[in-house]
Amino acid sequence: MASKRRARTSRPPSVADIVKAHKNYVNAINSNNTNRVMACYDKGAAVMQPDGPLVTGHGPIRKWVADYFQAYQTHWIKKSKVMWVAGDYGFDQGVDTAADQPRKGGPIERYTVKGILIYKRQKNGAFKVYRDIWNNNSPPTLTRS
Repeated sequence: MASKRRARTSRPPSVADIVKAHKNYVNAINSNNTNRVMACYDKGAAVMQPDGPLVTGHGPIRKWVADYFQAYQTHWIKKSKVMWVAGDYGFDQGVDTAADQPRKGGPIERYTVKGILIYKRQKNGAFKVYRDIWNNNSPPTLTRS
């Protein structure tokens, strides 16, 4: 029986590949477009959010993202502190700030979080989000727009 091997690019992965994937993910989030965000997720992705359930698989993640964008106009600033690659996985440890403007009106929710993004290398050599894990540094603050 022939073994199945994943096609890979000839070049080994680098931190630059993780930087590119990270920028794509941040830009997708800030577009507030569900399809753009979903294009950044690996088929086996999981979201480990604070104060909420584990969200796994494209269907449930798509609903989770769409519900978020339906409720809020969001903007994230994600600052990577450490990035590294180990085989087919890339890691990004960072501190993020976010501002969520409720679409139905009300004060803007502002918060800071710390988190780890784990990226998984795809057959074409690109990286996609495999795990998005974060927790809040403090409760959100509410401000007028």
